[in-house]
Amino acid sequence: MEMSVVEDVPISQASDEIEVIREFMGELLVSPECPPYTMNMDQLDGYLRAIAAEPQTTKVQSWMPLVFGGESPSFIAGHSKDSITNALICLYNSHRVQILNNTCSLAFPCEYSPDKALRLKGEQWARGFMQGYIFWQDIWRQYLDENQTHSNLAVILPLSIYDEIDDILATVSAVADADYALHMGASIDNLKQMFQQLPQKVIEYGRIAHMIRSNSGAEIS
Repeated sequence: MEMSVVEDVPISQASDEIEVIREFMGELLVSPECPPYTMNMDQLDGYLRAIAAEPQTTKVQSWMPLVFGGESPSFIAGHSKDSITNALICLYNSHRVQILNNTCSLAFPCEYSPDKALRLKGEQWARGFMQGYIFWQDIWRQYLDENQTHSNLAVILPLSIYDEIDDILATVSAVADADYALHMGASIDNLKQMFQQLPQKVIEYGRIAHMIRSNSGAEIS
């Protein structure tokens, strides 16, 4: 039976089970049988973090294809689609638990380094997170725009929420491409600060999404 995606009740999963699943997915994602542009494990981890924030409920079938470059393969390297789907749901659920508990556990040191190789994992994670944000971008825009017009989708949000989201995305974008941030005028001190702030900004992103989801009775079709 296929595993379900956790809703708004925290669940506990043994860390060793998650590590086994991460190893399985890490090996699978670099398999030559995977479609072109399949994410690597760091990208997947960031992507699932943003997906799991969920300003509204969704199904794994909606976000799973982007993991594999926009395709939905029936099997990869001899593994069934169900086994891959269930592994992704386990990882998704681990992120959902962190979001509901206001935590952010990263598998890399979140510190700026002038050596691009040393910040590669963080860069890949942040790029995956941005892909997850883009998946939800239209939903975010609808809720935020409707909040200004007080329609049936409106959620009572503080005026600062728009600046907070911009600040979160600016931080994630800087980690995703520090060289570009430097080119655009960021200082080394700015970058160091943004790298250090990444976990907290990711937690804030989840809080905002959860607030929207918890306080909105409307569904967007």
